[in-house]
Amino acid sequence: MTTSSHIDSSHGPVNSGSGPQYISYYQDIRASAANDRSGRDPRRAAVEELRSLRQRFVSPPGSDRARRLLEDKRAVLLHARPGHGAVTAAKVLLCELPQGARRFQELVDQAEEEDVGRAIDTDHVDEGAALLLDLSVVSGSRYAAFMAELPGFLEVVRERDAWLVTVLPGEWRTGFDHLLQGLVAPLGRPDALDVLRAHLREHHICPSPSELAGEELGLLLEKATMAEVADLAQGIASAAEDASSESGFGSWLSTALTARRPGMDDVEKHLAELHSGTQRALLLATALLHGARTDTIHEAAIRLMRAAKHPEVVAPPLQHRTLSARLSDIRAAADTASRVQFEAPAYDDRVRTYFWDNYPQLRAPLGHWVSQATEFPALGTSDRLDLVTRFARECLRTGPPQELGNLAERWTRSSASKEELSMAARALGEGVAHSRYGSVFRHRLYAWAQDAALPTPRAHVLIGVCSEVLSRRFPDQAMVRLRHLSRHQQPDVREAAREALSRITDSDDRLYRSLLGRLRPGADPRGRRDVEVFLRVADPLRLRDDSDLHTLLADHWTAALAHTPRAGWEAPLCGWLDRAHSEPDASPAALGILAAACARHRAAFSAVYAAACAWAGTDQFRTRTVDMLWAATRSAPSPRTPASP
Repeated sequence: MTTSSHIDSSHGPVNSGSGPQYISYYQDIRASAANDRSGRDPRRAAVEELRSLRQRFVSPPGSDRARRLLEDKRAVLLHARPGHGAVTAAKVLLCELPQGARRFQELVDQAEEEDVGRAIDTDHVDEGAALLLDLSVVSGSRYAAFMAELPGFLEVVRERDAWLVTVLPGEWRTGFDHLLQGLVAPLGRPDALDVLRAHLREHHICPSPSELAGEELGLLLEKATMAEVADLAQGIASAAEDASSESGFGSWLSTALTARRPGMDDVEKHLAELHSGTQRALLLATALLHGARTDTIHEAAIRLMRAAKHPEVVAPPLQHRTLSARLSDIRAAADTASRVQFEAPAYDDRVRTYFWDNYPQLRAPLGHWVSQATEFPALGTSDRLDLVTRFARECLRTGPPQELGNLAERWTRSSASKEELSMAARALGEGVAHSRYGSVFRHRLYAWAQDAALPTPRAHVLIGVCSEVLSRRFPDQAMVRLRHLSRHQQPDVREAAREALSRITDSDDRLYRSLLGRLRPGADPRGRRDVEVFLRVADPLRLRDDSDLHTLLADHWTAALAHTPRAGWEAPLCGWLDRAHSEPDASPAALGILAAACARHRAAFSAVYAAACAWAGTDQFRTRTVDMLWAATRSAPSPRTPASP
């Protein structure tokens, strides 16, 4: 695969329209959506995550057959019991291929993009692609649609020297095409203890065999899913971070196991001891706002009672019990920074789960209560986003997901505050990546993106979610939605969408090519928006040896010169010349692309040449580059200009 290049020059094109600017909001939205403060390029982060997954992977029984089928037939259908890590195995099998991590693509149901019955799009099969099709959670009707299309899709995969790993549902039917039956590879359960060791190594924790030989740990690992084993490893690592320097692995393990076992801290037994609604509201508010300040918890508990329409006990303030005493009732306390935490590790998780599962009548009031989080006193940004994350995960754990989507709409109305936009971004970020309900949110985002009059705050949230979250696992879907948003009626939305498109394609050559192939520049308003996208991402150093891409770039430059005034293309042209001039070996091809565009649109050449001369100034080396452009244009043929769509 061609090594990607990156635009580092400060001379590249930057377009900014008139109207209200959301730049500061947009940065907050991006950070909130991703739940990742590292600031990493989302596409590079996705590759790093796949490589990290491979390092901690433990091969399950049956994986050797799966590898052979993938190598020999270029396809394999994995089947495993729920919780045995079939999706993880699929990703690792693909990443073991040469450049597999960089060529990895996760396919989605095409019904998410448009209301059609088609399930798979062969246009998504690039040369040498490593494709994952996860059918483990699809509905019965969509499963049938996928299996009907899979034989033909597999032919295209093989024609293009690609690879495909499909994960079957736990209860899969055998009545599919007989050609596929020979590709099924059953996977067993990986050794849970080995999985735990692998995850701990990632945290630089290497316990001895004797430290892992306890009976309680053995019983837990005997029935745990691979996700639960990973959570246990994370719990051990968290305990190690919080423990004193004198403690050791045994203490960390004990803390992590205690957080996962019932007993004296069992929520049901605890709840039976709390007879008043006031106490129970304080317990639930503390679980949802775990780590927040005391005054926040106090006010939030009062608001929760109101949301649940629980009668309030009115008494003079001096007759109230102290907050510390009431926190003691729920087995919590405030630390020296006045932040409230439960005494037992991970008890907040269990309280949230218990209330959500056993009090379904509270779910709607809780949604209303969460929607008021911006009014909670002294609630910091991270606390507010943690609250949204906790609520979102309970919604998504049980479904249906509509309440979470409705909250996101409420938080992105035209009058939404900065805090509400960040909350909406976090809610949608949790939704689009969810294994079961992600398709619901992705389809909703697609519908929003197509609305050129979408409220500006909602559009900026959508851009942040697409660029920072959706692009990690589903970059093509992110790119499609961002391209629609680049046609929005508001200039600042268009600019943010173009910036996001540039960002997610900067380190992904396949996605960059796909974007250029989707653009349809022309004289109409939508076509001119596509020209603006092209001028933002145009780079002569990307895929410099690809002649087909050179033709596509020449087509786009032709449209830009034909349908954009000089003020629109001059700065991008200078950026293009900067990049070409910085790499002498790339100059002939880069200048040849411009020459081909000028040959197709001769009327623009004088303006292009004048802009190039102004760019060169008195610099003799730049002047040579301009002379090369002149010569290339004079000798370029004059083919028919491609018709605008």
